[in-house]
Amino acid sequence: MVPTRRAPHRAIRLSMAVGLALAASTLAACATSTDGGGDDMTSESPSDDSTTDETTAEPTEGTPSMAPDAASMPIEAGATGKGLPSGVDGLNEGGTGAAWSAEPGLLYVVTYGSSTCPLVAEPDATVQGSDVVVTFVEIPADSVCTMDLVPATSVVAVPDDVDASAEVTAVLGDQGSVVVPPAVDGATGEAAWVEQQ
Repeated sequence: MVPTRRAPHRAIRLSMAVGLALAASTLAACATSTDGGGDDMTSESPSDDSTTDETTAEPTEGTPSMAPDAASMPIEAGATGKGLPSGVDGLNEGGTGAAWSAEPGLLYVVTYGSSTCPLVAEPDATVQGSDVVVTFVEIPADSVCTMDLVPATSVVAVPDDVDASAEVTAVLGDQGSVVVPPAVDGATGEAAWVEQQ
């Protein structure tokens, strides 16, 4: 009988180490090529039509939805946007103001406040006496608002019996009142701002 030779311990340890290294690298390769679910071996990025942008995202209940840019939003009652509309110069220190839009019967209402909790106007104004009265959407009491100061613009429909060719007093909720200069055909009118206290 021929005696069997035993492999030295070093050779056994080396082959076990190589085997473990191969197993670890195989597992690592599988882990990085999945999407986290473990079922797919490749990760796919979402197609362009499956992404969500700010203009189509559903707002949180009670929070006004805002278009990304007031300068490019549609000029229609109920439209809202971040920033100032084309043709309106803002104030450095913030405030609340109004100006006629280029579309007949529609008023821009601009407020300054938190970018995450903008103060936006209801889509339709009312008339009390000779004043146009604008009301604002209430910001929920439990809202978490940033402490920045940015403009937000709302487009408000004014009743048909308001004469936009003359000065109009607009009561802007509890923000104050302004005398809006006459509308200019086909152009944004001059903005009137509530006097800062």
